[in-house]
Amino acid sequence: MMMIRRASVVIIGGGIVGCSIAYNLAKMGCKNIVLFEKNSLASGSTGRCGAGIRQQFGTEMNCILARESIKIFENLSQELDYDIELNQGGYLILAYTEKEVNQFKKNVALEQSLGIDVRFINVEEAKDIVPPLNTEGILAATFCPTDGHANPFNTNFAYAEAAQRLGVKIYDFTEVREIKTEDNRIVSVSTDQGEVLTPIVINAAGGYSGEIGKIAGVEIPVYSQRHQILITEPVDPLFKPMLMSFSRNFYCQQTPHGSIIMGFGDPDEPKGYDTGSSWQFAREMAQKMTAVVPLLKE
Repeated sequence: MMMIRRASVVIIGGGIVGCSIAYNLAKMGCKNIVLFEKNSLASGSTGRCGAGIRQQFGTEMNCILARESIKIFENLSQELDYDIELNQGGYLILAYTEKEVNQFKKNVALEQSLGIDVRFINVEEAKDIVPPLNTEGILAATFCPTDGHANPFNTNFAYAEAAQRLGVKIYDFTEVREIKTEDNRIVSVSTDQGEVLTPIVINAAGGYSGEIGKIAGVEIPVYSQRHQILITEPVDPLFKPMLMSFSRNFYCQQTPHGSIIMGFGDPDEPKGYDTGSSWQFAREMAQKMTAVVPLLKE
C-alpha cells in the first residue's frame, strides 16, 4: 500500500491507545488520519498485558478514568461490531496486612463516593466469591463486581478495523525515524517507508514513548520495565474474578477459554525492553498461585 504524503494527524503506536485514539478522532469527524506501528498491531504492551480492567484505585483521578472506561467497555462490542470478550467477573483484591486493611477501607470510601459499586468484605465473603481460595493469611478484601477483563487483542483489532472503516490509514511494520520541526512546530514525520507532512503528532508508543519524545526533542518521563506472565492450558472453570494482591505481588484471572493467566512485576527489574521469560519466574509464579488457589496444583 502506497503511503499518503500529507495527514492532518499522525499517531505513533498501534496498540489499544493509538488505535482507540484513531477511531475516536475519526468518529468525531477528523479526516486524513495516519497511524504508524513499527511492528504488528498489539505487538507491544497491549499484547503482553494481564487484560485486567478495574476501578479500584486510591486516587480520585484513576477511579473516575476507570469508571468511565468501564462504561465504554460495556458497549464496545456492539459499537465496534467485534466481540472483545468482556468478562465482568469482578476484581477481588486481597489484604494480607493491617496496613492494607486500613488503606483498602479508605480506598473503598473514596470509590463509593464516586458511585463505584465496590465493598469491603471479610474473609468468609471472599471465600464465597471464590470457593477455591485459600484464605490462610488473608485479613479482608475488596470486591467490585463490574470490574473484570477483556481480550486485549480483540479490543485492539476492533478499534483498528473500526478506524479503518472511517478512513484512517494504518501502516504497520513502519518505523518512525524522525519528527521534523520548524519554528518549534511539527512539520513532518519521516519513516523507513517515506515522509508524511503533518502539523500534529500523537505519541501513543507506550513503553517507547520516551524514545519517540527524544526524536522530537522532548523529554518524557516514561520507561519500559518487564512484567512476566505465566499462562496455563485451558482447564475447567474455577473462578470468575481477577484475584490480586499488592503485598504478595500477584494477579490471576481465568479467561473465557479456560486458561489461567497469572503474573507479577519485579520491583528490582532493570529498566529496558527485555521481553524474555525465565524459569525462575515460572517456578515462583507457580508456587505463589498454587498457595493461593491449591486446586491449580491439579
